[in-house]
Amino acid sequence: MPNNAGAAAMQPLNLRGYEELPLADLADFPSLAACHAAWLAAHRSLPGRAAPALPAVIEVEALPPDVMPYTMLLDYLPEERDVRVRLAGNYVGERTSADAGGRRLGNFFNTHDAAIVYASMEQVANLRQPSLARRSYVALDGMQFSYVRLILPLSLDGHTVTGFFKTIEPATLQTGAA
Repeated sequence: MPNNAGAAAMQPLNLRGYEELPLADLADFPSLAACHAAWLAAHRSLPGRAAPALPAVIEVEALPPDVMPYTMLLDYLPEERDVRVRLAGNYVGERTSADAGGRRLGNFFNTHDAAIVYASMEQVANLRQPSLARRSYVALDGMQFSYVRLILPLSLDGHTVTGFFKTIEPATLQTGAA
């Protein structure tokens, strides 16, 4: 397990529709807590490194089945200030269409909300720590969404964040017309 003693804490982004929650609140969200536990279990030791390395993957078998429709694996594209959807659960896949470059933040969110999502992922990448947050926004199709989500950093080399695991606590999902 990673040692986060002395690590920088997630900073509140103070943005409309976004509230960063302390990771200590994971106990209130059992499916997200199980995802976090699977991520912690996936940390590995690398030669010459004292601290465990970030995982490249999280085993599907370790995840609670109820999060699968809402889960996304994302590639981190800091040079483009964007992310690309590598894999999306059924619920997510039905909410948007893909273009030739794969689904990006602009396929899900207006410019303002895409910037909020990117800022939260950039913070996860910079700190190499998970983020638990409450989100509410109006999607491009006019539907309103509210939920609690978890973003977990992933790394191909164990250190540099190259992607994210993102999912929601299914019981918190609320939708409706805006």
